[in-house]
Amino acid sequence: MNRILCMLCCCGYLLVLSTGWASAADRKAVRDQSKPYHACVQGAASAYHLHPRLLHAIVRVENGAWNPLAISINRRGRGYPQPVRSYDQAVQTVTALWKKNENFDVGLGQVNTINMERFKIHPVYLLDPCTNLRYAARILRESIDRHGYNWKAIERYNGVNPQYPWKIHQALKEIP
Repeated sequence: MNRILCMLCCCGYLLVLSTGWASAADRKAVRDQSKPYHACVQGAASAYHLHPRLLHAIVRVENGAWNPLAISINRRGRGYPQPVRSYDQAVQTVTALWKKNENFDVGLGQVNTINMERFKIHPVYLLDPCTNLRYAARILRESIDRHGYNWKAIERYNGVNPQYPWKIHQALKEIP
């Protein structure tokens, strides 16, 4: 009985957390960061028959700062962001990581090396925001085609991470 009560309390707590609303200032900050990439998000979403808000939420969770030069090395299930200050430095970093066969993510959609190999695309091309978003949309569309338009498909964009759909759910509520 105590276990059931505890589970109900935990579920209720998660429900309360997931139904919170972002402040107007938070929504404006998200809109301002993403504004330069609006056309790319719209184009990629349209090309792969996705709702642009969903692709926007993926980018928001994967790359909160809307940094097209974001690079993250993956080790033991964790991402380690790499400090990059310029496009040239990003090119050098991804090229070196690629040559070393490191597991890393690149760009707005944090496209992973597994997908780079699968699509036969060099990570330097993924530093372009529109190119990166097109590949992110393609990966998401393939996941939806495989699993259906549901939270499992959203989770699989990120690998296997049961917390990921909740993060996307929250991000969707914060997007205007």
